[in-house]
Amino acid sequence: MDRVGMKLEAKRIIGSHFPFFVLLFLPAVIIQLGYSVAYSANPLHEADTNQAFNQIIQGTAHFGSNELLNLWLISTLISIISGLLLSGMMFVCIDLIRNKVPFDQPVTRSFTILNHGQYFIGAIMIGIITTVLTLLWSVLLIVPGIIKGFAYSQALNIYRDSVDAGKPIGYLEAITRSRKMMVGHKMDYFVMELSFIGWYILNSFTYGILLLWLQPYYQLSFANFYVKIAQMNQTEQ
Repeated sequence: MDRVGMKLEAKRIIGSHFPFFVLLFLPAVIIQLGYSVAYSANPLHEADTNQAFNQIIQGTAHFGSNELLNLWLISTLISIISGLLLSGMMFVCIDLIRNKVPFDQPVTRSFTILNHGQYFIGAIMIGIITTVLTLLWSVLLIVPGIIKGFAYSQALNIYRDSVDAGKPIGYLEAITRSRKMMVGHKMDYFVMELSFIGWYILNSFTYGILLLWLQPYYQLSFANFYVKIAQMNQTEQ
């Protein structure tokens, strides 16, 4: 896999259509930044979850268990919403790389996952199943869990392609196909993820503003990754 080439292509596309990508990813970026600001203003961010629970048990906490539970529920809800939106944006990026859609209607395309019932349900179900499977593997050891997470990473994209082709497959079938597709490519995926660490560290110094460029760059690069391995998979078949 030509990781450098895929990332350069992503940069080229963003450079040619930057306003489009700003508007496309703006809803997800706003949600992420809004949560970060709200969380930093909450006194609970000063202690991790285990410390918070210990303080409640010991009676030394300056917040209650309900407050901690509410923070956890809000955090989980925001993560789910953000994840769903980014999944839809990944679909848009895949279509752009395949030249299937024009660079227009970015705001409408931001909510792709919500505008198609099968996409939405598929994202929820595949997300739940892959999370459970990854956690079960992680019970054995952390590393097998991470590896399985990489193996399942393309399941939703595969499911979505099957829906678009008019031949929808089951959720478990999508996961199985992802596992097979990623044979020999999990290290490529891991290295690609590592290559963005520096960018996310840099983003922390911009108070999240860099996300307006970084999110499209990240999503386009991995959309390109999926398109390439899907093409390789079709050739091998």
